[in-house]
Amino acid sequence: MTEERMKILKMIEEGKITADEGAKLLEAVERKPEEDKEKPASKRYGLRNFFDDAVEKVKKSDFDMVFGEYQSFSEEAVLEAGEMNDIDVWIANGSLVLRSWDQDYVKAVFDGRVYGAESEQQAKDRFQEDVNLTLKAGLLRLSSPVKKTKVKVELYVPPVHLSFIKAKLSNGDLEIEELKADQLQLKTSNGPVKLKELIGRSCKVETGNGSITAASVNFEEWEADTINGTVSLVGDLGKSDISTVSGQIKVDHLSNKAHTGFYKTTAGSIRVSIPNERKIVGLLKSNIGNVYCELENYKILKDKKDVMNKRLEFEAYEQYDQTYHIEAETMTGPVTVTPPSIL
Repeated sequence: MTEERMKILKMIEEGKITADEGAKLLEAVERKPEEDKEKPASKRYGLRNFFDDAVEKVKKSDFDMVFGEYQSFSEEAVLEAGEMNDIDVWIANGSLVLRSWDQDYVKAVFDGRVYGAESEQQAKDRFQEDVNLTLKAGLLRLSSPVKKTKVKVELYVPPVHLSFIKAKLSNGDLEIEELKADQLQLKTSNGPVKLKELIGRSCKVETGNGSITAASVNFEEWEADTINGTVSLVGDLGKSDISTVSGQIKVDHLSNKAHTGFYKTTAGSIRVSIPNERKIVGLLKSNIGNVYCELENYKILKDKKDVMNKRLEFEAYEQYDQTYHIEAETMTGPVTVTPPSIL
């Protein structure tokens, strides 16, 4: 138990987690022996369990890290121009910035540290052994599977339309800018996700502990999930499905492309600006909080205002043929629907 506490304090000191996240981990460590003694055979999966899951994800991703002496290094790698259809990135410990640039070749800039290395040269040698960057048969692959090698990668690719982008990180921030791809699957277990100026057909984003921010994105389908963090989305989206356990959700639709929106949080507010020139069919729910519809002349279909159960079903802008269906639900916080944003 003492060892876990020391690791938590070390993570706070090195800036790997915030003071708030550290407090949650310390609380979880102290609480665990009592919970192990008093665990019932079966129990409901409630709000406390959600938060425990969030804490456990941080613990798993960070306690596996090897702390101690390390050597830092910087490296650059260039891959000659070639056909590129897909990108696959896997980083066990580190962050990724992926963006397009106006060149016809791939460049990767690495800044990192190798735990246990005795010199900078030894760190570079281990880096060369552990990290792979290849472009073969149209697939750009970057792999850094060793947790003792922590890398921050800036990856620059030509401005081509891709079929598939997959990025998976165990412990680090994920940032992607100015790319076009039919499908994106993005995941980090511990860290925020920032997306900007992306165009495609479908995008699925997931982080266990961190916020998700997307600006100027254009997709037919969008799915975002986080346990501990806010979700902010601005763009042209057909269907959007967003969930978080602890954090607020904010969505701004920039056109009349949207037709469906599902938004759910356990502890946080939800605020959605509707798309232009669409009939609106909505269902808003909150247990501890209020629901607000700020649209002009909307029609109330059902309005329930119990102390622990607020529910509003409504329609608006019936003059339009195409419909935007929205369902938004939170346990603790307000839900608000507003007219189209002017950005």
